[in-house]
Amino acid sequence: MKNLSLTIKLSLLFAALLAVVSVVDVLTVTNASRRYINEVMQRANLDLATSIAREIHIDTLTGKVSDVGMNDLFMASMTINPTIKLFIVDLDGKILVSSAKPEDTKLTEVSAAQIQKLLAGKEKLPIYNADPRNPDDPKIFSAAPLSQPDGSPVAYLYVTIGTHDQADLSSVKRSYILSALLRSLLIAAGVVLVVGLLLIFVLTRNVRKLSDGVQRLREGDLTTRVHIGTNDEIGQLGTAFNEMAQQIETSVETLSRNDTLRRELVANISHDLRTPLASIEGYTETILLKEHLLSDEERKTYLKTILKNTKSLGRLVTDLFELSKLEARQTDIHIEPFSITELIQDNLLKFEPQAVQKQIHLTADLPRDVPLVKADVALIERVLQNFISNAIQYTPQEGRVNVSVYQSNVGYVHVRVADTGRGITADELPYVFDRFYRIGSVREKSRLGLGLAIAQKIVELHGSHIAIDSTPDIGTTFSFDLPAYQ
Repeated sequence: MKNLSLTIKLSLLFAALLAVVSVVDVLTVTNASRRYINEVMQRANLDLATSIAREIHIDTLTGKVSDVGMNDLFMASMTINPTIKLFIVDLDGKILVSSAKPEDTKLTEVSAAQIQKLLAGKEKLPIYNADPRNPDDPKIFSAAPLSQPDGSPVAYLYVTIGTHDQADLSSVKRSYILSALLRSLLIAAGVVLVVGLLLIFVLTRNVRKLSDGVQRLREGDLTTRVHIGTNDEIGQLGTAFNEMAQQIETSVETLSRNDTLRRELVANISHDLRTPLASIEGYTETILLKEHLLSDEERKTYLKTILKNTKSLGRLVTDLFELSKLEARQTDIHIEPFSITELIQDNLLKFEPQAVQKQIHLTADLPRDVPLVKADVALIERVLQNFISNAIQYTPQEGRVNVSVYQSNVGYVHVRVADTGRGITADELPYVFDRFYRIGSVREKSRLGLGLAIAQKIVELHGSHIAIDSTPDIGTTFSFDLPAYQ
C-alpha cells in the first residue's frame, strides 16, 4: 500500500466507500420495504379483529367472554387466513384464550399498551407486538375490544398477522422490489465508480505534475517548472514550487558566480601581492648583498622603493579588510548632519597639489543654499576621495575635474564628480564596480583596485546607489544622492 500512487489509493478508497454505501443503502431500503409491506398488511387487516369479534359472545350474567363456539370460530378464521393466530387477552394483556396449542404458547401476556396504541389510531403504522408463540419475532397485529352490552370493554381480541415464511403475494412483491433495487444499485454503482475514477484521475493530474517536477528538480534539472492552471490549493502549491525552483536556480547561479569571483579574487590578490613583494624582496636582497658597494644615494633610493611597495601592500590589505566588513554589514554607520559642501572643499584642497602637478583644472560648483545632509561623514569622505583620485588619475593634462552638488528631489542632495578623461566603454560599464576589475586601456599600467567596490557598498549602506555616465575620449561622471537634513 505504501508503494501505490495517490491516484490508485484514492481509487481504492472511493471503491471501498462506494461498496459500503451500497450495502448500507440495500439494508436501509430492504428494512424500509419490509416496514412498508408490514404497514400495508396491517392497514389492510385493521378491521380483521373487529369482524371476528362480532361473532364472539359476552356472557351477560358474568360479564365475561363466552367460550361457546370459540374453537370453531378460531378454526374457521385460520382456515381462511392460515397466517393469523387469535388470542383473547384481558385489559392488562394477560392471555385468556389462545388458538394455538398450550405447548406452543410461550408467553402468558402481551403488551396492552401496544394494543391501545393501535386502537387509538394516532400512531404511525406498522405497530408491532409480541407473538406469544415466538417472543423473539414481534408481529404486526389487529385488535378489537370485546365489550359488555353497556359498552364497557372486558377484554381484547388480539390477532397476530404472519409475514415470514409465507409464499403469499406480499412476499412475491417484496422479492421483486429487492431484485429491482439490487439491479438499479448495481447499475448506479457502476456508473458512479467509472465517473468517480475519471474524476480522481483528472483531479490528481496536477498532483502528478508536481510529483514529476519535484523528481526532475531532485535529479538536477533546475529549469523545471510546473503549469497547474488552477487557483485552488494545488495551484497555490504549484506556484510555490515554481517560486522555490526559481530561488534554487538563482541561488545556484549566485553560488557558481561567487565561486568564479572567489577564484578570480584569489588570483588577482595573488597577482597584486606578488609584484610589490617581489620588488621588496629584490631590493632588500640587493641592499644586503651589496651593502658596502652601494652609495648612500642608491641605498636611499632602494629603501624608498621598499617603503612605497610596503605602503601599497598596506593599502591593499586595508581595502580588503574594509570591503569584507562592508559586504558582511559589520561596519558601524554613525549618521549625523554635516555640510557636504565643506567636506568637498576640504578634499579638493587635499588633491590640489596632485592636480597642479598633472596640470589638471580642479573646480567645484557649490551653491550656498544646499542643505545639510544626513550620513556618515567619514564614509562619504572615503567615497569622494575615491572619485576625485580616479578622476585625476585618468584625466590627461589640461583636462578638467569638476565636483558639484545641488538639491535634487525633495529631501535629497545630489553629488556629482565629472572629468574629461578617457572614459569607459559601454561593454565595460557593468563591471566597473566588480572587485579588482581593470579598464582595458589601463590594465597593464594600474594596480588592481577596490576603491569603486568599496564606494558602492558605502553608498548602498546609505540607501542610495552610484550612477555612471561615461563616453570614451570625452569623460566620466559618477553621482549619488544623500538624504537632506530637515
